Amino acid sequence: MIIMINTVSIAQCASYDLDDVKKAVRTSTDNIGGIDSFVDKGDKVLLKPNLLQARPPEDMVTTHPKILEAVILEVKECGGIPMVGDSPGGPASGMKEYWKVTGLEDVCRHHDVKLLNFEKMGSYPKTRNGRDYYISKPAMDCDLLINLPKIKTHGLTIFTCAVKNMFGTVPGFTKVEYHKKAPQPSEFAKIVVDIYALAQPGLNIVDGVVGMEGNGPSSGDPRDLGMVLAGKNGVTMDSLICHILGKEPLKVPTNAIAGEQGLGETDIHKIKVLGDIPAVKNFKWPPNMSQTLEFIPGSLARGLMKYFWVRPAIDSNKCDKCDKCGKCVESCPTEAVKCGVYIPEFQYPECINCLCCMEMCPYGAVYIDKSLIYRLGSRFSKSLTR
Repeated sequence: MIIMINTVSIAQCASYDLDDVKKAVRTSTDNIGGIDSFVDKGDKVLLKPNLLQARPPEDMVTTHPKILEAVILEVKECGGIPMVGDSPGGPASGMKEYWKVTGLEDVCRHHDVKLLNFEKMGSYPKTRNGRDYYISKPAMDCDLLINLPKIKTHGLTIFTCAVKNMFGTVPGFTKVEYHKKAPQPSEFAKIVVDIYALAQPGLNIVDGVVGMEGNGPSSGDPRDLGMVLAGKNGVTMDSLICHILGKEPLKVPTNAIAGEQGLGETDIHKIKVLGDIPAVKNFKWPPNMSQTLEFIPGSLARGLMKYFWVRPAIDSNKCDKCDKCGKCVESCPTEAVKCGVYIPEFQYPECINCLCCMEMCPYGAVYIDKSLIYRLGSRFSKSLTR
């Protein structure tokens, strides 16, 4: 059975009960030929979840352990050798905490599956579109890379799923350097797409049972979506999912850039869907920080720039409860966040709005602050696009 890049399979899944998840994973993959059409006996299969933070499964920040468990069982049934690996946003020294708190460690121990710390296993230098990258060796050396992302919004890239999840194949704080080199959402999206293309996942199985809307990817609200998706091409899957959630796929920079490069299908009318598309109404998207200026004349915009800003800020009430964990300080690529007397403080001239601080804050204390001029401009741009 030949699976085209424009094919996506959807299976309904109402809960994270293991039997329900196993059925949904089996159904979604059977529709595209079954996992045995991707996995041969003896294959080393790397499973790459979304391991953004050391947060429990019920927070819906990371790939749910039952999704991982169901895929492990499928791979083993085919005679494959599953391994699980990722490089989250924090320091390598905290990997044991990530695996334990997210529930993935228990699953891997129960099924005798190796957990791989990308930071300790080396990387290969790669080049794409004139840019240099380092991709972890396990991602390159495996016989098959199965991408296990979770459906979430993202303050910088608008949406994070199959394509963005491959960013975690870059080990260590090299990821932070990419944020520094590409502070604009469109430029950063190019880097994300390059890394996805270099990592080359052969199969994508998406955790869409409960996703995250609003202020994602770590401080948003859980949203019941009731689906597990499978497909060969991550760009095509992301485009379809955006459509399901009410977003024009090409409004998401990673989709648009990947589509231009021929990495997947972004035209909804050309995507073949196997299974029923769920009805999702009023999905909440994050504020788009990159579009409002386009609706203000250039000369006026230049004069207003010092009053026209959107930037991360810290909720002192929430941060006061976190005992000064310092995650935002550690994760900032430009050292724009400093330890303060009571809470961390921003040095805004150095801030590049990459929102790493928001991604890595385990308490949801970082929020997007907007100037009055920005808010007025945003309302004006919305009135023009209705």
